Amino acid sequence: MKLYTNPFSPNARKVLAVASELGIDLDMHTVDLQAGEQRSPEYLALNPNGKVPTLVDGDTVMWESNAILCYLGSKGDTELWPKSEKRYDILRWMFWDSNHLNKAGLKLFGQKFFSRGNPDMAVIESATKEFRRHAKVLDAQLANHTYVTGDTLTLADFVLALNFAYAPVLGVEFDDFENITRWWGALSERDSIKILSPG
Repeated sequence: MKLYTNPFSPNARKVLAVASELGIDLDMHTVDLQAGEQRSPEYLALNPNGKVPTLVDGDTVMWESNAILCYLGSKGDTELWPKSEKRYDILRWMFWDSNHLNKAGLKLFGQKFFSRGNPDMAVIESATKEFRRHAKVLDAQLANHTYVTGDTLTLADFVLALNFAYAPVLGVEFDDFENITRWWGALSERDSIKILSPG
């Protein structure tokens, strides 16, 4: 399997983390985003969005990082993506992240890395409040669970963990969320989860 990636991409890091956890070796191809390689006709033929990551496995071409995670998870018999109805609960939290927690994180990411040194403090304040409001929902979920969907590590944990791997560089504090702090503390000891960290 070939993964088109870039070290700056948080979503690409998420795919690499899951691949590491599953022991899947990927043939890595770095897409030079600064040079505009993602807009080349050859790359757009693989991913019409012109973004990374993109996974190519024979005739199968996958884009959208969460879809790639599910694809990788389906390659074996693993609790990360179990062959049971638990998948629906995992998907629920993955969709929830895309529409709530990560959406707030992306606003902060944009201000941190793409504001050209002139961040909009009103956007930062609003997005930080939004992030923490949604984090409260996750903290409540983790009050009675070791991991997001129960007692086993799943794709949902990797998806949600990305937010907290980036939280320090985005200026978001979450120490007052006791359950998230406990969950993140345990997760961050895993070699695969360390891949999520921006540095």
